[in-house]
Amino acid sequence: MRTCAHCGNPLPSGMRSTAKYCGAACRKAAQRARQDKAIPSRDSAKSTAKRETKPAPLTGREFDRMMDGKLEDVLRHNRDRLQAALDDPGTPANALPAISRQLIAVCRELEDMGGGDPLLDGLMDDSEVDADVGASVV
Repeated sequence: MRTCAHCGNPLPSGMRSTAKYCGAACRKAAQRARQDKAIPSRDSAKSTAKRETKPAPLTGREFDRMMDGKLEDVLRHNRDRLQAALDDPGTPANALPAISRQLIAVCRELEDMGGGDPLLDGLMDDSEVDADVGASVV
């Protein structure tokens, strides 16, 4: 005995020999099911796109900086990556606050490490710079 391709119930005895479905309702339901499989929903398309997204490849300079092992270089690399994540329109909105906090922390670390240039420390005092501001060149 033949059965309906959608619901599995036996086909009525008066049906044509080529019939696949027991009625119009099963035929339409099977058609909708095929269409749903063919056209992915927006949510599944987004989740698939997120899984397929790969990080940008490292440039030679970035790789060299990473392998150098200096903390300052690692912080600069992290700062650049965090900034790129903030600028990327594909970054989820709920991830932005955490990325922003991390970026601020990394920037503060870099600023604290900088501490000024030792070569320029002994050249001029702040008082000399202030006194020199009003001078004019003749």
